[in-house]
Order: sequence, then C-alpha cells, then structure tokens
Amino acid sequence: MATVVLAAAGGAIGASVGGAVLGVSSAVIGKAVGATVGAWLDQRLFGEGSAPVEVGRRDQLRLTGSREGAAMARVWGRMRLGGQIIWSSGFVEDVRTRGGGKGTGAAPSTKEYSYTVSLAIALCEGSIARVARVWADGQIVDLSTLDMRVYRGDEAQLPDPLIAASVPEGEAPAFRGTAYVVIENLALGLYGNRIPQFSFEVVRRPEGAQDDPIDQIRAVALVPGTGEYALATEPVSFAIGKGETRIVNVNNHEGRPDAQVAIDNLVAEAPGCAAASLVVSWFGTDLRCGSCEILPKVEQTDLDGGGMPWTVSGLDRSGAPPVSRIDGRPGFGGTPADASVLQAIDALKAAGQSVMFYPFVLMDIRAGNGLTDPWTGAGDQPEVPWRGRITCSVAPGRAGSPDTTAAAATEVADFFGMAQPEDFSLVDGAVVYSGPDEWSYRRFILHYAHLCAASGGVDAFCIGSELRSLTQLRDAPDAFPAVRALRTLAADVRAVLGTDVKIGYAADWSEYFGHHPADGSGDVWYHLDPLWSDPQIDFIGIDNYMPLSDWRDGTDHADADAGSIYELGYLMGNIEGGEGYDWYYPSSAAREAQLRAQIEDGAYDEPWTFRYKDIRNWWSRFHWNRVGGVKQAAPTDWQPEGKPIWFTELGCPAIDKGTNQPNVFVDPLSSENAIPHYSDGGQDRYIQQRYLQAMHLYWNDVSINPRSRVYEGPMVDMSHAFVWAWDARPWPDFPQRMDVWSDGRNFALGHWISGRTHLVGLGETVKEICERGGLADVDVSGLHGVLAGYHVEATETARESLQPLMLAYGFDAFEREGRLVFRNRGGAAVCSLNRDQLAVPGNDGPLVEVTRSPEAEMPARVRISFVHPEKDYQTVTAEAQMPGAEALYSAGSDLPVAMSHAEANAVAARWLAETQVARDHVTFSLPRSMTDVGAGDIVLLPTGGGTGRFRVDRVEEAVGRTVQAVRVEDGIYRRIPFIPELIVGGGPNDRGAPHVEVMDLPLLTGEEIPHAPWVAAAQVPWSGPLAMATAAQDYDYRPQPSLVRSSVVGTTLSPLPAAQPGRWAEQSVDIALSEGPLLSRPQQDVLNGANVAALRGAGHADWEVIQFREAELIAERTYRLSGLLRGQAGTDGVMPLTTAAGADFVLLDGSAEQLELPLDALGLERHLRVGPAGRPFDDPSYRHLVFSPAGAGLRPYTPVHATARRGGAGAIDLRWVRRTRTGGDNWAIADVPLGEVSERYQVRVLSGSALLRETEVGAAFWTYTAAMQAADGAPADLEFRIAQISDTYGPGLQARIYFNE
Repeated sequence: MATVVLAAAGGAIGASVGGAVLGVSSAVIGKAVGATVGAWLDQRLFGEGSAPVEVGRRDQLRLTGSREGAAMARVWGRMRLGGQIIWSSGFVEDVRTRGGGKGTGAAPSTKEYSYTVSLAIALCEGSIARVARVWADGQIVDLSTLDMRVYRGDEAQLPDPLIAASVPEGEAPAFRGTAYVVIENLALGLYGNRIPQFSFEVVRRPEGAQDDPIDQIRAVALVPGTGEYALATEPVSFAIGKGETRIVNVNNHEGRPDAQVAIDNLVAEAPGCAAASLVVSWFGTDLRCGSCEILPKVEQTDLDGGGMPWTVSGLDRSGAPPVSRIDGRPGFGGTPADASVLQAIDALKAAGQSVMFYPFVLMDIRAGNGLTDPWTGAGDQPEVPWRGRITCSVAPGRAGSPDTTAAAATEVADFFGMAQPEDFSLVDGAVVYSGPDEWSYRRFILHYAHLCAASGGVDAFCIGSELRSLTQLRDAPDAFPAVRALRTLAADVRAVLGTDVKIGYAADWSEYFGHHPADGSGDVWYHLDPLWSDPQIDFIGIDNYMPLSDWRDGTDHADADAGSIYELGYLMGNIEGGEGYDWYYPSSAAREAQLRAQIEDGAYDEPWTFRYKDIRNWWSRFHWNRVGGVKQAAPTDWQPEGKPIWFTELGCPAIDKGTNQPNVFVDPLSSENAIPHYSDGGQDRYIQQRYLQAMHLYWNDVSINPRSRVYEGPMVDMSHAFVWAWDARPWPDFPQRMDVWSDGRNFALGHWISGRTHLVGLGETVKEICERGGLADVDVSGLHGVLAGYHVEATETARESLQPLMLAYGFDAFEREGRLVFRNRGGAAVCSLNRDQLAVPGNDGPLVEVTRSPEAEMPARVRISFVHPEKDYQTVTAEAQMPGAEALYSAGSDLPVAMSHAEANAVAARWLAETQVARDHVTFSLPRSMTDVGAGDIVLLPTGGGTGRFRVDRVEEAVGRTVQAVRVEDGIYRRIPFIPELIVGGGPNDRGAPHVEVMDLPLLTGEEIPHAPWVAAAQVPWSGPLAMATAAQDYDYRPQPSLVRSSVVGTTLSPLPAAQPGRWAEQSVDIALSEGPLLSRPQQDVLNGANVAALRGAGHADWEVIQFREAELIAERTYRLSGLLRGQAGTDGVMPLTTAAGADFVLLDGSAEQLELPLDALGLERHLRVGPAGRPFDDPSYRHLVFSPAGAGLRPYTPVHATARRGGAGAIDLRWVRRTRTGGDNWAIADVPLGEVSERYQVRVLSGSALLRETEVGAAFWTYTAAMQAADGAPADLEFRIAQISDTYGPGLQARIYFNE
C-alpha cells in the first residue's frame, strides 16, 4: 500500500509557495539554517522531518545603494530601510565671491564653492502609508530642512515633475508599485560635498487586509487636553535668556509644531478617519460640588509665549493659578491657550476632519490635600480622582447626605454657577468674560461655546462628560438638579452656536441608561431622559468602555471554550451579551469563583431595564420610571429611536486582558490607577486592536445596527465613534521625550492608538506573504498577534520569509482538507488518547515509543538578534540561559523583526524552554478510522510517567496511521508578562530663533572692513552654523557669511559709572551670561588685546568697547568683571555717564562676523535674517531684524587735550590733539597716522542749545575772535565742540570745551 505523509506543512498542496509547500514536502515548516545557528534549536523549534532551508541574512547596515537589479525590500509595519538611488541630477555648483572691491580696508577677494544635487531613492514595494523619519550618515534629519517629496507606490502615481523635466517628454517613469522619495536641491556641504548615506523609516500595512481595525476607524479623540501650547499649530517660544529661546511646541524630528505633525500623521496612518473630538481641560478642585471650582491653570508663571501670550477666558498668565507639582515638575500640562485652541480647530478642518469640541474636567487634587472625602469622610480626598466622583458634600447613602433635599440643589447650583451667554464678548479675536466673579462649570462651557463660534463654528459640541455622580443627585425623590442645569446649559450653548452644530452630553457607560439607587427602595430612574429628550440635544453620547470578556489564564474557566481571548466571535458575542447583558457578578467573591447571577426582571419581564449593554432595547423602547419597584403609569419623554447614539469615547488599554475591563488605566499618580480583572499587568497591543476590530465590525454590520424610523441614520453612528485616543504629541517623541512630557511611562499600557497604527496583524502579514507566493487560500484565523516591523527581500521565497516570523512568534503551519492552516502554538488538546485507542505498530514495538535526546546536546543558552525600533533600529541581542547551567553549548538566530528588548527576552525564554521540553519525542500508531488527529494538533498521551502533552509533527498513512510527535508544555506558550522599556530620548527641535546683535564697531585690529557692521549670535545649546542674509526689503535676500560659533552674550546686573579711558579703572560690573565662560587674563595679555567686549546701554545706539582683567564666577552663569579698561578703540566718546543695569554685553572673541555691504548702504535701512543653515530664510527659527549701518569703523575718534584760553584782543584760542583710528599703536613714529584723506575739523560754538557758529579748519587749532563773538552775540558762557572730519563718514565724535571767563 502506498504511503502518504501528512505533516505540519503537508505535501498535498503542491509547489504553490516556493517549493513543495513553502519549500518542504513534509514536517513542520522547516529549519532556518541561515538564520539559526545549531541544529538542535532548529529541530526543537520547528519540528522533525524536513530538510533545512537557507535563509539569507538581511542587510542590517541599511546602506543606500545604486546597484542595477538590486532586490527591492518588502516591509510590514514600521522599519528602517536604506533604499536604492534610481535617479539623480548632476551636481550643481554655486560660486560666491566674498570681499574684493576698492577702498581702504577692503577685504581680499575669495571664492566659496558649494554643491547641491537632486535625487530619487526607491524604498520598497508599495503601497506605503508614509515615511516617518529620515537619517543621513546615521544622524536623524530635521525634515523641515529637507525638500523631500514622498511617492507612496500606488498604481496611480504620476511621474515626479523634476524627473519629468530632466528627460524627453513622456519618457519619465512613474515607478508605480514602488515607494520612493525625491529629494530636491540637497545641500552637500554638511556631508563633505558628497551624497550621504540615507535611511528611511517606512510605514506600511498589508494590502487588502480584510477588517483591518485601523482602516475602520472613522473618528478619534485628540488628547491630552492639557499643555499650554500643545494645540498650537504655529511655533510658540519662551525667551529664557539671551540666546536661550525654547520653542515649547516643537518637540519632534520634523521641526514643525507637534499638533500639526500629529494631525498629519493621523491623516496618513488612519486614512478612514474623518472626525476628531478636540479635548480641552479645565481643572476641578474638590469632589464636593458645592466647593468645587472649575478653572484654567498654567504650568508656570515666569515665562510667557512669544507671539502667543497665554490667555484663557480673559485670564492671563500672571493671574492664573499653577497646576500642582510632582517632584518639582508640573503634575499636569496647563490649560491650552485660547489662541492655540482656535489654531487646532482650523488645522483639523483643513485636514478634512469634522470637529466635536469636548470640554474635559481634570481633578487637580494631590495627596495631603486636607479636603474631606464625601464618599468616606476621610480627612483627605483621593489623589487625582475621576470627575465622575464629584457629588454633594456628603455622598448619597452616608449619614447626613443632603441628597433628596433642597440642600442638594443649592450645592449643584454653586457648582454650575451663574455665568450667562451675554457675559462673554469677542474683543480683538479673544473671548473675554465680564460676568459674576466665579470659576464655575457654566463659565467653563459657555466660554468654549463662544470660542468655537469665534473659530467659525464646529460640527458638534459636548456640554460635558461622565458627571455620573453629579447627575444622580436629587433635590426631591424624583428630581435631579444637575440634569435640569444641563438642559439649561444646552439651550444657552444652542443660542451661542446656532442650529447647525450638533449638541450632546457624553454620559459614562454606567450612567446613560438610568439610575438605580442602591438604597433598597427598588427605584428605577431614567434620570437623563429629560436631557436626552430635550430638543436642544441632538445625540446620545456614551463613553463606551463596557467589558467584552471575562477571561482568565489557563483552561479551567467559564469562557475557555472560546479558545482564545483574541477570538473575534467571542469578543463580538459579548458586545450584546455576557457581563452587563446576560449576567453580573453580585460580589468580588462571586467574580473570583465565576458565580454568575442572571440579569432578570421578575416584576415586569423587562430585563433590558437593568442591562447597561442593552443599548438596542434602551434606544428602541419607551422608558418607565419605577418608584418602590412599581412601574409608573406614563413613560418618560424619551421617544423610541428618537436620536442617534454616538460613542463619544471608545477604547481599550494595551494591557493583558484589557477587554475584561476597558475602562481602567495605569497611572501611578492617580487613585484610579488599576489593571483589568485577572490581568498579568503586561503589555498587549493585540488585544487593543481586537477590541477595536470587534466593536467596529459589529456595529458596522447593517444587519445588527438598525436604522431609525424617526431620523435618517443607524442606531449607533459609527462615523462618530471617537476612539480614545490620538495624541497631539507625535509618536515616538511622545512618550520618549520625558524631558518635555512626564506622563510618557503611561503610554505602554494606555489607551493610545497613536504610535500603534503601524502595528500589523500577524495573520494578515502571513497571508500576504503566502499570496505573494501564489497561495491565496490559507487559514490564519487561529494566528494571533501583532508585529511592529518586518522586512524581507523581494527575491526570497515565501517560506524563507515566513521562517523568521515562525521563530519569533511561535506558530505552526499544517494542512487541513487541502488548505494550509497557520496556528499559534499552545492551544488546547484535541483529544486525550488512552492505550485502548492506540493501534499496535507494524514492527511489533511498544504502543508508545519514547525517545529522549542526550542532555549534553541541549543548548544551555539561547541568543537572538533583533531590530530595536526605539533605538533607531539598531541590531540588539537578547539571551536566555538555564539557571545554574554552564553554557557549554549555545544556539541562536538573527531575526529581521522589530521588537522591544522585553519582547525579545520573552522569545529567547520560550526558545530555551522548548529545547528543554522537546527532548522527548514519541512514535505511536492510530487506527485509520481515527482521522481527527492531524499534524499540528496537541494530544494527551499516556507515558511511563503519567500523561504528557505532545504536538503531532508527522503522520504517515499506510496500513495504520503512524504518528510522530514531540513533547510540549502549555506553560511554555503562555504570555510572559512584560512592559517594554521606555527609551528616553531627546530631540533637536526645541530651540527658538537665536539672539542676534548687530554692532557698529570701531576698527579693533585694522584688518576689518571699516564700514561694515558686525553680527554676533548666541543660541543655547548651539545647533551648528547659522546662516545670515540681508535685503533692502523683507524679500530677495542675499546670503552673507555664516556664523560658525555661538557668541558669549549677556546682560549687566549692576550700574557702571563712566571712567577715565586709557587707564585701569578699579571698578566692577556683574554680568549674567547666556552660556560660555569668561576667563581672567594677565594684565599684559589684556594690553595685547585679550578680553575685549562690547557694551551698549539700554536705549543707546552706540557700543562702548571695554576690556577686563578679572572674571570671577559669583553665581551660575554670572560673573563679576573687574580691572576694566573703558572706552577702548575711541569709544570713550559714546560712554554714558552711567551705564544702567540691563545693558547688552557681547564678548568679542572672534565669533562675530562682518556683513558684506557696500559703502553706499550706510544710513539705509536693511533687513537681516539669521537662523539655522539649511532652512529657508522665512522659517520661524530665523531671527528677523531691521537696522541701518552707521559705519562706526570709519568714524574719527574724539580729539583730545582740547583747551580754550582767552587770548589777545578778547579772542578765544582753541587747541587740541587729533587721534587716529588706524595704525596708532606704533610708538616708533613721531605722530600717529592721519587716517583720513586730509586733515579737517568741524568746530561748533553753542550757547546752551543754540548754535552760534560752525566752521571747518585744516589744523588742530582755531581762534574765536572778538569780532566773531560780537557778530554772534556770544555770552560769557560758551560751549565749543570739535570733531575730526572723514571724507566718507563726515564729522566724528566730538570733544567738548565749556568756557566761562
């Protein structure tokens, strides 16, 4: 009889995928010899029976190539690739001549060469979602400096216009199906005048993946709701000091405002999203509503935003309270500035998102607050509690509670306040408030209603969310004052926003359907029905965090028959089923024992009344309140099917068993900190995806989600199911930038989907690999998990591409009824075999033949190399070793899979455990009638030591069925709880424009261009060369020399009186510096030109040149300068009598550069821009100044030794000594050089402010004769002013003589 072999990758499917089946004819999918070192590990991980398959190592160096016929990468998830240059322009040379020209002091002519190039780089097979980050020579590139166009690789993309312009018309390739980038005019100077090695972070999801959870998302909530400028889409900076300007809302690699980057990422990575909930927070101060203020807060009160001062509801920074602090840092971000909210609304609209405004109350209550807890009576309220716990002064159910009394209404009224719509007005584009002096809930909501109106309107507006305990308060047995207040507020908001805006309230999932007081009364109140039925309310908002599972580890629990918590059928079945629908747990003990009580209504057979999950019946039926358990005669005002339901929040944390309790979150600083029931506390991003997938698939099914007969639309409007949450702080900068945001450690287990949209399902990836190999009919329904990133070469077979995934994620492939099935290892056993069921083998051997491999051959250590996405995709190694064992033999593998170190450690631990357990293999026979056992199945089998678990690797069909199996243990494949390490990093784009000083200075060395001003710039920290450009108007800028070093700049802290020039002044002045040291120097060094600085008093145009001998550090970045030489280089003539504190200080250490301006520019207005080289001149990182060059280097010095004496015949004789601005230090000559074309002086005679006479003389003396005096009517008191004249500058600095005889 012929023998047919059925194995874990059965041979009956043929050569569809790279060989017989995935390259093998039998056995579990083969052994990755190229990727795996060690045959033992190979066999134990994959199984027995097949020949090895060679798997080539991936290009871990990620080098940019330009090789003809190079293999194209295929990518799943997010990976870093090198790419291939597929087109390049020629190098473009730019020559700029500096210096030259005519005239004294002209600089020598020099030529500077720079080069640019344009190129196209192919990345991978398309279509991709986007290119996230770019590296050049291993350094991340600020994308704002790169002129780069991304072509996603779809089949409709057109040729790039730059490439098209370089080839004959119609011959430009479109590179359809290939994702590529075009970089235009790349400046090569930063890379040594060569093309750098580029690499690109590419995001791609499988094509045509059915039911992809990300593709189904139609709306998101934009958080965090705090951050003074987190929502601003224009850069906002804090001027910390000279040269130290921090752009507070640019903390990412793209060099653009965080919110704008985050919104753009949303559009690229969740293309189906068309609506966003804009979350904006004020802060609550007390859980007792009558004592609770709701008000905006700031993070700090010292610095304000340049260009966008913080104001909210007419409150500025100086009057705003700060948020609480933790370890010296703000415990929250501040309330977003009103101007930033307006920008965010505009940006969302421009991105094609409809906007729902979502005001949010955060409770800023910290430990040791001294506030009585209304729920327990404790002396402190819990730390950072949920807003849903706001209640009356004593919570219902406690002695002394005002609930059901008029006092409750008073407390609720105090919470809501008295603000009215007319108390708000729009002044210069800002909403200001002039109503009662209160920080109340009404002021909060009405302020934002007016702000949304000022923005041009939003699509929807929530008047509040999750005020569960507040809405349940009563001022009479059947009256709810907070609900009445919300109805009034809704009408007021309508009056502000008009009829085109949808208005609603976002109720908690435990609040929306009614209030069932736990007081034994049997009352049932549809307490929100007056609000839901109010004509001003357009939708029923539910923050939906209802549980979709009741899962426990192991197989001994009530839901174990579902097979896996990830089974969509199981999760979807619990949307309108399971806990909260069919049953509930009456106590914690009942939950522990899974003693489920059925939800029933013995009185009226309306169990839906008590089912919080029964949205369908709640929406489609009339509602009757029950008093004392008795159904009232008339229903409430709710009209069945009357209004659509919006899931105003919808989400699940990325934590083990998150679907057990989607409403909880991990935040150690909050009293609400918790993990879901029976969770191991480790990260699980897949359960988050499955939750979203289940919810969207279920409610998008038209056969499940009914359409209303009252309005046009479905019961649940999934176009307004706002997934919580997308962060306005772009990933990965959030969470890595812990220096900016302190809540980054909450990200790993939180509800965020930003930073997770690139995750691809393991099943979808395997399916696409098989489809590319020609095998479309595969079953991946039993394959659970997500991968962050994976890449292969296009020349690989499907089997070669699958093997690293099988190693990393522990799954098998086997044939079932002519179909290839992939399934995670560790499933339940399909049967338990006893000896009576086994067939006698044909060789008369034992019923169960057990073989144990020698222990000496087992590896005691396993090593894997993987790609770490949070470490710039470096290749990293993880190891696992047997405790107490000597690692005489080790095995390992290189995986081109992106994962965290914690994930890799779990993989290594599983591999090592499998090698230990898989020492035992068994062979046994089954009768041909027992066909339900096949390759890949787990069976329980009697062995000498009892019953063991074995995985079937091979089945030979002959007279009987001969089975080969290997021992497995269920515990090996259970989750190893882990929380991935947070790679804390910094970013390059947190600096603002540099501090710039334009200085008209005298000649200091004689080698300068006399008429040209100097520019000094400081930036802390220094980010590299700064480009300069000038123009007559604020356009058509001409490049100037670059600034290659930061200047040392500062401000004087003490007044400095004038002193005698040319002599040591034993005086001191304190200087606060931006950065950089000042050094004491010996006297001789100072006399030889050391420690030169420029000083300019506030309100003065001229700079005094000083030198100093001693520099004493007296505080951080603060120096005391002493041993001064004042008025150096002829600047004694501009020295004020006292230079007041606050004067500008610049150390003249060679870091400043002279501008190249023509002589005829003197006195004309010029525009100057200084900023990072490589960015356009209009970039916000550039400093813009307007100045008029005065040519101080051409200015003659003040004449000295000026005297006036009465001569003969009543004349007044004037004498003086000229000075020179050039060549005056040569003591060997009799007189200093003239320094001018001719010797000329201007002499002026004044009486007070009246000019009596002005004359020009050619020598250093002049006589004011008696006749002149008589003609001028000169009094006894006169002032003479003498200035040397320059042919190019005119009169210089004046010497003054006061005469009285």
